[in-house]
Amino acid sequence: MAGNPRPVPRPDRDTAPFWSAHNEYRLIFQKCAKCGHVRYVVGPLCPKCHRFDFEWIDSAGRGAIYSFTTVRHQTHPAFPPPYTVVLVEMDEGPRIVAQLRAPEGAGFSIGSRVRIAWDDAESPALPVFELED
Repeated sequence: MAGNPRPVPRPDRDTAPFWSAHNEYRLIFQKCAKCGHVRYVVGPLCPKCHRFDFEWIDSAGRGAIYSFTTVRHQTHPAFPPPYTVVLVEMDEGPRIVAQLRAPEGAGFSIGSRVRIAWDDAESPALPVFELED
């Protein structure tokens, strides 16, 4: 992949802890200190109660497939098709998008349980999902 590096995020003051945790193979979310809402995408303000106070919490790294699609046409040189992208509803509540790493012909559907794994080919490491046994 040396000739086709993947696009990487540009951390800012709000997202830097989130991306830094990825290099420790940790998925973290923000939890509002006022109303307890767990949020992703990270940002300075709770979308529910509009407060600025929050804490970082570690995700257990498990969830259920909420939706998925198989990409069959190349959208970026770093990502040769076909590959499956899943929207996962994490056990903590937020939904995140990532690639599903599953063996060819693996059976899965909406509601299938997944766990987080990491693609650390470049920095920061990025979450991917695998089917739970």
